[in-house]
Amino acid sequence: MRKPIDYVSGHAYPGMVALVTSSYEDKQNIMSAGFHTTIGYAPLIYGFSLRKETYSYDLIMKSGNFGINFVPANLAELIQIVGTRSGRDEDKFSKYNIEYDNGINLNVPILKEAYFAYECKVIDSRNYGSHDFVTGEIQTIYKDEEKFIEIDGWTMPNMNKLEVPLYLGRSVYATFNGDSEQKDYVKYRFK
Repeated sequence: MRKPIDYVSGHAYPGMVALVTSSYEDKQNIMSAGFHTTIGYAPLIYGFSLRKETYSYDLIMKSGNFGINFVPANLAELIQIVGTRSGRDEDKFSKYNIEYDNGINLNVPILKEAYFAYECKVIDSRNYGSHDFVTGEIQTIYKDEEKFIEIDGWTMPNMNKLEVPLYLGRSVYATFNGDSEQKDYVKYRFK
């Protein structure tokens, strides 16, 4: 039975975790973001939540840029590690052998393992209590074509070629793939 509670629980999970990358001068960082979303399409805007005290926040505000990277389930442990370590204390790219390319348009690392990624230019940052919500206009979109299919003009992940990590909470992940049950409600598609 549903009842009122006085604490935040894992109600928003399971969900995808984005890896946020940043770079300023000779410093760079990578962090996990569980709270992130597309804001709009005209222009393309993406946003995520983070605390001001983080090393990533400092680099992003100084550079005015960030990267959003989505990686396959075989990297769930890396997602957890980079989300629980500070870039002030270690170079996570070197320590965890994270390969990346520099962004085409902005100075942000784009992970070589990412099946989908964005380069974003910061347009706003607003405080909402314990976290700030940072929004950026998407400048470049990267997609591993082999991991996606087209259905009625809409690009969707090909779950027979991609395994997506879903964060359940408390450092626990599940894998969504072609073996997971999927239902197609074709009769309700937009026309």
